[in-house]
Amino acid sequence: MATTVAENLSTITTICNPKPARVCFSYAAYAKNVIQHLKSSNIIVEKGLCDDEFCTIESKFSFIFPPDLRSILQEGLPIGHGFPNWRSSSEQQLEIIKNLPILSLCKQVKKRKFWAEFWGIRPIDNDHAVDIANEFLKKAPVLVPIYQHYYIPCTPCLAGNPVFYVHEGEVKLWSFDISGFFQQLEFQRKEMILRRSSLFSLLNAPAWAATEARKIEFWTEMVAAVTEPGGGRHRRWWSEDLEGYLEDVFLRLAEAGWKDEDVREMMMVDDGRDDGGDGERRRCSDGGVIVEKKEVETHVRLLSKRLLRAGWSREDVVDSLGSSSDEIYPEEDFCFDFYHKTS
Repeated sequence: MATTVAENLSTITTICNPKPARVCFSYAAYAKNVIQHLKSSNIIVEKGLCDDEFCTIESKFSFIFPPDLRSILQEGLPIGHGFPNWRSSSEQQLEIIKNLPILSLCKQVKKRKFWAEFWGIRPIDNDHAVDIANEFLKKAPVLVPIYQHYYIPCTPCLAGNPVFYVHEGEVKLWSFDISGFFQQLEFQRKEMILRRSSLFSLLNAPAWAATEARKIEFWTEMVAAVTEPGGGRHRRWWSEDLEGYLEDVFLRLAEAGWKDEDVREMMMVDDGRDDGGDGERRRCSDGGVIVEKKEVETHVRLLSKRLLRAGWSREDVVDSLGSSSDEIYPEEDFCFDFYHKTS
């Protein structure tokens, strides 16, 4: 049967413009190299997890292993201090390991040493602050533990997710993907320490290694929030040498029944400078930290007067602000010695 002109043209077009070939990278080959690398570092490696074991783990802990990590664990299961033993550890142990980033960060929130700005204004009440932090963290993609405090997000369920370091109040982007993690770190079995290696040839990066970090819901924003100046730590309204004392003032006022917004309103300071007569007030934050004793005394004097005008007695104010009740202050210039500590 004779071919038509249209068919001939279609054939020529196909030959001249062939469809681009799809390159399928094999993670199995890289997984073999990783396991061999760990064995050469004297890390104990058991036989890899089977499909049934993966299914059981993922069902129990409600996450799916990313394909690249799954390939490595199929090839061999590293065990020992720092490595999650997905086969032999109890369900309770693995649950704790999986939730360790959340527990660690919430602990720092409880100690008032961590707060991400995009969570909103931190409540004065610690328990309330922890509840808010926990709510955000529970909704975040699960971080699957790789080793110690290094994790890889399970979402999206694709190869090439970045590796994060999460410990106490630190949230860092450690590597663009899991290959970068194993390339940059050297394991030692004797002391079980993890350190950055100066020899990048310990484990060559595969051709498919990521050259930039994929954006991960929540965790990418967390890294940005923590690495910003003053990020991560709850931004104080006072300098470090005074924060403990004013922190106590905050808690005393909160315990006395004052609402968060009321306490925050009282902790706003009238700006002594004339900025055009607009009566604008400044907050004692990183943008205007109280660093001098004179400023502190002025700030506390204003706070004392506001409490008095609100109906508090002098004794109540002295008690709430932590000053010695033995000290006598003029009614018109009521203030306490900020540096005086009661026993």
